[in-house]
Amino acid sequence: MGTNHAYCRLLLLPLIVFFATVPVSPQSTQSIAAPTYWPTDGWRSTTPEQQGIDSDKLADALDYIRKNEINVHSLLIIRNGYVVLDAYFYPYDEKDLHDIASVTKSLTSALVGIAIGQGKIKAVSQPLLQLFPGRSIANREQRKERLTVEHLLSMTGGLDCKFQSGELTLRQMKQSQDWTQFMLDLPMVAEPGSKFVYCSGGTHLLSALISQITGQNELEFARQTLFKPLGITEVLWPSDPQGVNHGWGDLRMHPRDMAKIGLLWLNRGVWKGKPIVPASWVDESTRVHAKTSLDSDYGYGWWVKTHDIPFAYEAVGRGGQRVTVLCQRTAPGSPDSQRLWKQPRSRLHQIQLHRCRRPRELFPGRVICLKRTHSV
Repeated sequence: MGTNHAYCRLLLLPLIVFFATVPVSPQSTQSIAAPTYWPTDGWRSTTPEQQGIDSDKLADALDYIRKNEINVHSLLIIRNGYVVLDAYFYPYDEKDLHDIASVTKSLTSALVGIAIGQGKIKAVSQPLLQLFPGRSIANREQRKERLTVEHLLSMTGGLDCKFQSGELTLRQMKQSQDWTQFMLDLPMVAEPGSKFVYCSGGTHLLSALISQITGQNELEFARQTLFKPLGITEVLWPSDPQGVNHGWGDLRMHPRDMAKIGLLWLNRGVWKGKPIVPASWVDESTRVHAKTSLDSDYGYGWWVKTHDIPFAYEAVGRGGQRVTVLCQRTAPGSPDSQRLWKQPRSRLHQIQLHRCRRPRELFPGRVICLKRTHSV
């Protein structure tokens, strides 16, 4: 799916979107100037009205959270590069790191893209087994020889990886002595590229690959190539018994730092005029590479909204954590704007339950962060 990134807007959601639409008038939208700074050393703040947002609606959102006893840790909204709301709910505050769960997969994809940009990986078409020389790998056959980096990125590896029963294969991998070896040894059940199967262990293989080809674990590589340029200094990222960071999840970050990742993607990998992630990788990772039976299809570690919300893609983690980029700004009052922005309040409570599959309130030009304790 082609995407014109010149029209992208950002929505960042760790964990869930549920509150009422914040309207922006045509006049205020057109008069807002582009931000003149990068939040490397911290985000700047303004009043909501300075960014074309009705503060009464934000107050309504906070009241809704409290009155309905929704278990939210924090709510952060950024528009045009400026924080307009940063609220925390006892006992949580801005010092807390948040488990971003499978949003981690999108960061692993970004680091693979950086490694390709540096020439450490030739291309996504490179056969995976060739990148792990010296390992004795079980169940080798022609299909496994055809397994590539791209297949792991797009969840089409064809390995016997079971998502059912609470990600059975992931649990089995974590019980093994060598997680990388366990995944490499799995038998094949399908031709690579032929079928989408959500496989967290396959993304852990990508973390192992980064360690293999860079001589650093994923966290060290991320600190050097991604986190440091963005001013991200405090993260927690657990590793397996061999020191390979969990490529599929469990990374902990501050919501304001999650917003930096979203802003980087919004700007096609550029930060302060310097390319951090190749723009071609941003484009490739956010177009459809695998069709799914869900309400989104899959790119390289990103979910691509091809059905109900065109021109959008997301990093998604359990419990409704999201980094969402809306890649077409709809004019206020247009049919698309009404469809995207206006949702019946009766649906809001449903969205805060355990199956938050899609953002129901889209705020072009904003970053919205929520944290909640419940996980699924």
